[in-house]
Amino acid sequence: MNKLIGISTGIKDVQMAPGNIPCVVINNDFINLCNKFGNTAIVIGPQNDNLEIDASKFDALIISGGGDINPERYNQKIDSKTIRISDNRDFTELNLLKSAEENNVKTLAICRGHQLLNVYKNGTLYQDLNDSGFKEIEHDKPFEDARSHIHDIEVYEESKLFEIIKEKNIMVNSIHHQGIDKLGEDLKITAKSNDGVIEGIETTNEWNAIGIQWHPENMVKDKYSNLIFDWLNS
Repeated sequence: MNKLIGISTGIKDVQMAPGNIPCVVINNDFINLCNKFGNTAIVIGPQNDNLEIDASKFDALIISGGGDINPERYNQKIDSKTIRISDNRDFTELNLLKSAEENNVKTLAICRGHQLLNVYKNGTLYQDLNDSGFKEIEHDKPFEDARSHIHDIEVYEESKLFEIIKEKNIMVNSIHHQGIDKLGEDLKITAKSNDGVIEGIETTNEWNAIGIQWHPENMVKDKYSNLIFDWLNS
């Protein structure tokens, strides 16, 4: 049976016929990773903050990666390293998470989404890992390294993530300069990198949601990335 998979994303300026204009954009691998299971991907861009957002019609939800979350959402002032803030995107995705929890919509939160899941549950973030003392591993490796295995993580055995990938140690890509600090409510840690950065979280209540700090959509030939999308689309 065809399922509807909602995928949130942000806005980038793109050269189009009317000129360089703001467009809702997403890595097309997300679409392919849903379509290969016979499912339909619905892309959700930032909405105006006067709308009620309903995720109940989706069979599953992806909160994708992107720019930094406004630190005011977790009661901090904006640091000089915090960039590419979109209040409309924060509003949209926080309301998607709220609706997903209320309706128990299976949720995969990736990178920024992983961090936002923590913020939604009243957790906080390190606004810059390097400035916060995490110097052992270079976590911000975009562009030519985005599809490469950058560092190892340990997956905790008593977790949904371990049930999905059935492996305790895996290599992941890494495209982030922020990370989870104080863990939010109804969450537990499911994976960490060797320097102590939280790489995986999951809900401990009835809501079936996981957060991962890496980008499985950029690793389409990776065994463990495919197992995560198998779980999401099942």
